[in-house]
Amino acid sequence: MKKIEKNKAVYIIKDIIKETSDVSTLKMVMEDNTIPLFRPGQFITVYFEEYGTPEGKSYSISSSTKEKTINITVKAMGEFSHRLCKMKVGDKIHASLPYGFFYSENKDSHIIIITGGIGIAPFRSIILDNPDRKFDIYYSNRTESDIIFKKELDALANKNIKYFITKEKSKGHINRRIEIKDILGNIKTIKDKEFFICGGISFVRDFWKKLRENGVKEEMIYTEAFFSH
Repeated sequence: MKKIEKNKAVYIIKDIIKETSDVSTLKMVMEDNTIPLFRPGQFITVYFEEYGTPEGKSYSISSSTKEKTINITVKAMGEFSHRLCKMKVGDKIHASLPYGFFYSENKDSHIIIITGGIGIAPFRSIILDNPDRKFDIYYSNRTESDIIFKKELDALANKNIKYFITKEKSKGHINRRIEIKDILGNIKTIKDKEFFICGGISFVRDFWKKLRENGVKEEMIYTEAFFSH
């Protein structure tokens, strides 16, 4: 049997949920049928040694700590993610234990979420683990059918959620890209607000810059960027 390195584990896929036409959630446990300890907002790094990428590729954890599996939600858009999306129940994945810092250590702040597409993945974990926390969610997708976790998000009656659709006319949603005025125009003050941005590199960079230009302190902005892999 191949020895597993420290801080790495073998995960077994217990279930697969088809979220959209090209997004799947892999629900996993470790070989002893447990899940590792993690904080909402962390991620795991998946390793496929035969691809010649020893550093692996990272995927945000999308499950809450109260669930019986540890989940990653994957969009098929690169070599690693296409392979993950083709996996079957019972398949095994070599990956790291959870790590990373994409969460608030403040228990009372008002959290503003700015995200697009698959960038919603870590926020499912964060939101479900904080049912009484105040969140404003600004979520952009190309089409309405691309919205991930829509039923769950719509069921969050105490959360302020705005959907932005960029490539079609969608009734009941905002049919354009998210603008900084949408975010800052809906709050009376930036004091005691924490801003979390997750999406493509340019999406994250542009909103970080706009927030800073509008007086948001750097330590109040949390970012996580992804790219095709």
